Amino acid sequence: MCFIALEDDPEGGIPELFDAFICYCQSDFDFVHEMIQQLEQTDHKLKLCVFDRDVLPGSCVWTITSELIEKRCKRMVVVISDEYLDSDACDFQTKFALSLCPGARSKRLIPVKYRSMKKPFPSILRFLTVCDYTRPCTQSWFWVRLARALSLP
Repeated sequence: MCFIALEDDPEGGIPELFDAFICYCQSDFDFVHEMIQQLEQTDHKLKLCVFDRDVLPGSCVWTITSELIEKRCKRMVVVISDEYLDSDACDFQTKFALSLCPGARSKRLIPVKYRSMKKPFPSILRFLTVCDYTRPCTQSWFWVRLARALSLP
């Protein structure tokens, strides 16, 4: 494995593996921060790869992203929003992850909808079950359900 500049391995040691890579756009960072609190800093003790926190500056964005998604993260959580649909980085990350598991056989990609959208849900993800935070009736078990999905082998 080639050296990539991450917060957890700046000296090039044994790379740490993550339970999930979080695909998000900047406008959704408050929700990602809540995700960190709910999934890493609780009894779930999951390890999330959050680009803005874990990747050190000076790396090629496309190289490090593909390396993380393919080799260091078991799953990818896609935070869906209207802004996500306009993000080239999110588009690349989602399509790259889907190319690694055609037909979602390995349950590698988990779409999360956390607020209502004006634009249509991405058609490329229409065949995957969604973890939906927008429905008040499901919010009480949202984090437990997402944690279970991320904890699968």
